[in-house]
Amino acid sequence: MFAINTKPKLPVRILLVFILLPGLCSVAQTTIIKGKVVDASTFEPLAYANVFFKGTQLGTTTDFEGNFAIVSDQIGDSLTVSLLGYEQTSKAVQRGSEQILNYSLYPSSLSLSEVIITPGENPAHIIMRKVWANSAANNIDKLAQYSVDAYTKTSVYLRQLRKEGSSEKAGGSGVFARHAILPEEGSDAALPVYMSETSSRNYYLRSPEREKVLVEASNTNSLIDADAAIVTQLIQKSSKFNFYENNIRLLERNFVSPLSSSGLFYYKYYLNDSLYIDDNYCYELRVIPRRSEDLAFNGTIWITASGFALKRLMLEVGANVNFNFVDRIRIMQDLEAVGDGAWMPVKSRFMADAVNIFVSSYVEYSNFDSKDYPLGFYDRELEVSEGAGEKDEKEWEKLRPRQLDSHDLATLKGIEELQEIGSVKFLSSLVNMSIKAYYNFGDFELGPWLLLYNHNKVEGHRFRLGFRTNPGFSQKWIASGYLAYGTDDEKLKYEANIERFLSRENWTKLGLQYRDDVERLGAKDEFYSKSSFSSFASSFGGTDKLISTRLLRGWFETDVFRGFTQKIVFLNKWQTPASPDLHFAYFRDRERTSPTSDLTISELNFTSVYQPKATFIIDKNNRFPVSFNNAPTFSASYTYGFKGLLNSDFEYHKASVGVEQNILLGSLGSLSYNLSMKKVFSPLPYPLLNVFHANESWFRTSNTFNMMSYGEYVADQSAELFITFRQDGFILDKIPLIKKLNWRSVATAALAYGSFDEKKNGYYDAESNKQGILLRVLPGGTPSTAFKTLDADSPYLEVSYGIENIFRFFRIEAFHRLTQLQPDAEGNKPRTTAIKLSAQFRF
Repeated sequence: MFAINTKPKLPVRILLVFILLPGLCSVAQTTIIKGKVVDASTFEPLAYANVFFKGTQLGTTTDFEGNFAIVSDQIGDSLTVSLLGYEQTSKAVQRGSEQILNYSLYPSSLSLSEVIITPGENPAHIIMRKVWANSAANNIDKLAQYSVDAYTKTSVYLRQLRKEGSSEKAGGSGVFARHAILPEEGSDAALPVYMSETSSRNYYLRSPEREKVLVEASNTNSLIDADAAIVTQLIQKSSKFNFYENNIRLLERNFVSPLSSSGLFYYKYYLNDSLYIDDNYCYELRVIPRRSEDLAFNGTIWITASGFALKRLMLEVGANVNFNFVDRIRIMQDLEAVGDGAWMPVKSRFMADAVNIFVSSYVEYSNFDSKDYPLGFYDRELEVSEGAGEKDEKEWEKLRPRQLDSHDLATLKGIEELQEIGSVKFLSSLVNMSIKAYYNFGDFELGPWLLLYNHNKVEGHRFRLGFRTNPGFSQKWIASGYLAYGTDDEKLKYEANIERFLSRENWTKLGLQYRDDVERLGAKDEFYSKSSFSSFASSFGGTDKLISTRLLRGWFETDVFRGFTQKIVFLNKWQTPASPDLHFAYFRDRERTSPTSDLTISELNFTSVYQPKATFIIDKNNRFPVSFNNAPTFSASYTYGFKGLLNSDFEYHKASVGVEQNILLGSLGSLSYNLSMKKVFSPLPYPLLNVFHANESWFRTSNTFNMMSYGEYVADQSAELFITFRQDGFILDKIPLIKKLNWRSVATAALAYGSFDEKKNGYYDAESNKQGILLRVLPGGTPSTAFKTLDADSPYLEVSYGIENIFRFFRIEAFHRLTQLQPDAEGNKPRTTAIKLSAQFRF
């Protein structure tokens, strides 16, 4: 018999090796790819980009920081990155190795090529209706109050200029070559000029609407004079977007939110995909403006299938919107459910890209809490902890939610290197001066440069040099003033101011001022206008009705509560005519026997200003309100004049009230108005009554009658209304050739009503008006300078229309005076038409 051997022989073993070999080889050839995707023009990390191997189902998406990682043994020859609004890019892959592939994508025009239209109701509309039905439940604003930790990082870069019609770079090539940042080959080089980090605790109250930012740590590296706490406050305010609201305020415009209840009128919605995001099954929807001229966003939103809440968004505003300086804006948000089912952004990124400069801001929120705080807790909107700017790197490592990457470190290094270059320091100082009107010399500043030179008939060529101190000099004391000299009158004029901060928390100050100078009758007092341009404009052209003044002023101001400011001002002022064109005299005594041209007043003024929703931005020793809504500002004032105090000639009472507001009208532009009413209750010479603010210069000034002559109209009770309607690009953008210029149309109207009590305040006549106070003819025989009055049946009205945003800054208007066209006593007719110029910075 023969026995059969069943043990495996060599051929069988070899066969087993061949069966297992592919699996062993595949383990050995596992490929690991990591990388980051950024915008080639702005270095901004690109979240939610698709990273995949062509021709396979293998891929992933970038996270909020633009990072991705792929580990696989089933790969292609190249790895491709695509993102809506960007050019698709591919790079070769080395199989079986660990490698880093970084991508820089260039923006491209958005396309609808991927959208597939199917019969029946658009499924995206069904989803959006459920979003609107659940909006109140998901909106973070439903919470009475809450607080969160916030980490904010802001960077600003200057892009190198290109020669027109060429790809070659122009200007500053040496600086760019040595200090520019280039995160990836193929990206645009740029110089870092600013980077700040802030760690804060933010508090929000729904009713009354309040916010508070407690800055716990801040760090600034900058070529420009900017405080991190201020920048953080502005960034967080201007980029705190709640897309559940119908309108999103963006750079002085109201954009329609994709989640607006009227979204179907402004957007086309398309369902692109469905996927899991952080264990939430979500619908990916494309949103596209129905009309290019609408103020609407373009991009993608992700909606949860459970609860139909906004989970993620990536939206963009392109060059089709008539923004000034800004070519592109991108907003990204990641949201999570917090207290009571409400969803809030936990990560947010805002990017604004201009031709030669771009800004990127990243905010991350954590540690949500709904603890209650009393209303008084919110009185101070911005509070900086002691030592906030003195944190070392070890402390910052604990405060940052994630450490600085190589790009951030390169930005900091670049700024430090540029700060040591003398020419860069000088250029930075010039930029600061152009923005703030003062040149910084350390503890003090010289300016404003706009008032260095003026000209008028009394002084001839007027030269003025002013100064002010900053917190480097003192945190509590502020000194300022100026010296001025006229070549014709050969007199030295001056002003000196000293202020003392009692509390920066409530902005409580005491101040004292002495001034010896000339001023124009019917022009705004620089103390109240706070406008160098108004002072500059009123110093050119016109009849130069100037008066010589010496005044002593003291004041106290404080915030009684948030948004409500009280100011008390004491003024002692002596004045007399200084111009040969101004002839004035009045009777000081009751017997009407002692005419004089001099007058002295001592008065106490109480002014209240209520700005219910304004945000106050503090820049060193100055504070200015920034409105992020359409809320009006109210004001009221009362003045009492003391007779006999410091040689004062009169006792009197004055009162005024006012309201002003700027209303955004979406794609139609904006409408602003300023309404005020004033009344003088006592007999006074006309220079002390309401002399309507006029402007005879070539330059336009706001809230002023630009077709009225200085001192032309006087009233003891009056009402004034100024209206400005900016159409932005609503009209001119529809004209093909004009659209490229980004010009914007604007129209204004100025209306004045008034009355004048001739018996109390008019000319004295022994027979017809024994109560009159003025002289028709001066003792030397010269007739008094005439003035006009108004009544309810004959108001003053002027209108204008023009174009602004010429070369980004300039505004030209044609003004027309429509009423009060009759000639004066000498037969001179008022001017009825004028062309005026102004300059302004607007987005």
